[in-house]
Amino acid sequence: MRRSALDRVREDLRLQQVYNTLMRYGYDAALNRSELVGGFRHAMQTWAWRLPKGWEEPSTAVKLRLMLEELGPTYVKIGQIVSSQASVLPVDWATELTRLQDDVPPFPSDQVRRRIIEELGAPPEELYAAFEPRPFAAASTAQVHRATLHDGTKVAVKVQRPNIAKTMRADLGIMQNAARVVSSRSESVRAMDLVGMLEQFSSGVLEELDYRGEAYNALRLAENMERVPGVHVPAVFAELSTATVITQEFINGVKISDVESIELAGLDREELARNALRALIKQLPVDGFFHADPHPGNLLVDLTTGVITFIDLGMMGELDLQQRLRLAQLMIVTQQRSVDGMAGALRAMSTPFRGDVDEKAFRRDFARRMGRYMGHGRVVSFGQVAGEGFELLRLHGLRLDADLTLAVKALVQTESVARALSTGSGLLSEGVPMLRDMALEAITGEKIIAEAKKQAMSVVGEVVERIPTLTEATAKWLDQYQKGRFEVRLDTSALSKEVNRLTRLGREIVIALMLVGMLVGSAVATYGIAAVRLHGGIWDILAGIAPFGFVLALILSFLIVIRLTWRWLRGKTPDED
Repeated sequence: MRRSALDRVREDLRLQQVYNTLMRYGYDAALNRSELVGGFRHAMQTWAWRLPKGWEEPSTAVKLRLMLEELGPTYVKIGQIVSSQASVLPVDWATELTRLQDDVPPFPSDQVRRRIIEELGAPPEELYAAFEPRPFAAASTAQVHRATLHDGTKVAVKVQRPNIAKTMRADLGIMQNAARVVSSRSESVRAMDLVGMLEQFSSGVLEELDYRGEAYNALRLAENMERVPGVHVPAVFAELSTATVITQEFINGVKISDVESIELAGLDREELARNALRALIKQLPVDGFFHADPHPGNLLVDLTTGVITFIDLGMMGELDLQQRLRLAQLMIVTQQRSVDGMAGALRAMSTPFRGDVDEKAFRRDFARRMGRYMGHGRVVSFGQVAGEGFELLRLHGLRLDADLTLAVKALVQTESVARALSTGSGLLSEGVPMLRDMALEAITGEKIIAEAKKQAMSVVGEVVERIPTLTEATAKWLDQYQKGRFEVRLDTSALSKEVNRLTRLGREIVIALMLVGMLVGSAVATYGIAAVRLHGGIWDILAGIAPFGFVLALILSFLIVIRLTWRWLRGKTPDED
């Protein structure tokens, strides 16, 4: 994140505000630690402010929430991220931090009106048939107002808080400076790459402030969820949306964790749990484009239809094919209760961040940790595996990249949502069979051909990109030729022997790669055609050719090994070949 001189001035001013706030709450905590001083202070507060007798001072958790809200949206965002890890927090802390997702003071309606005029070019009373100046929801970076379009469509208008980008840039700059100072003085912190982690966090937070990205996310997620029953993504009205104002379809509903309201509405909790599981599994290991924060506040249930709607699409994650396969593998081996498989899957998903990694020690410690969950026929949850896995990865100098970390946490949140709705719907017991079914649906002959065409076009594109380079090189040679003839003579007699060796070595490598390709390709083709059950036409021909190619490659490999062994026994060198 680049910072100008003006940004640094803002950081200095903001640092003073943050320091004052932290000191105020710090003094409060220090005074209350002493029973004598705290009791006297409590009595003086009661007398000075005429408080009722028996009043209770807010808990430390409440004060922490108030401090984060006072510090501003960046710290509220951090609190929200921490609140998603409720399993490792005290109950009162988790409860208060969860309130950060809802209870944020709104900003004045005249500022809302001014922002809409600046962004959309007209006041809200002209753009909308009706617009409620009082927000019905306020978040750390924006607030949402109900409105009605001229055609009668109910919409929600999200308006960004004034100067939020400048404030967050200053906060993030302060954090990055602090991280650099700490990293320069601590080898362990430097090995964790705290600076890099904060850079990535900063980029993600600032990207969320551009609502054009959220509009794109909604469109793409809606396409992916189109065939998933009981799931909806709100429509975005592009003509009434900009980088800081976004108009979306209004969603009536309650949090998916509001079990009491869901039961009173007569909805099937089991079906809701299955729909939530199916949607997130489709997003994560199948599509690779997923809601990165599916906490209950972002999953609303329509009490009249039972449809689950994903909202707040500013933070999304994306996985490539290899990452999706590894995530699916982790889910499957966890369902199979394979401790070694779980350790191997997590290790394959991670990268070292300090020194060498003791693979045996990691697997040994993982087996010991997981033994406490899997003994006596206990049912292990995905959240338990993820929690222990993250801790062990950190202890052994390993970590998942940002997207995989978000993906695993999203699955843990999904599992907790499903368990809250139904004790029978678990990520492993029902989610893994769903994953298998969706994976089989995704592997069709048409999609295989489409992917092959896509790869072919990619190769052609690379060739085309090289053509201007060749043209430019030719033009340069012609230009030199027109300026005067020249001759370049190279004596390569001393290099001929080495070139011949490299040529022979290259030939052997090419032959080996071709044989390996024939072996692997024919085996994969045989298995793939049989697994997907493709019949008729070219598929029958390929099914007959694939085993023959495998046998031929195997025979050739065997002959080459015999030849190389014979040459080695006779003491011949590669030059004599």
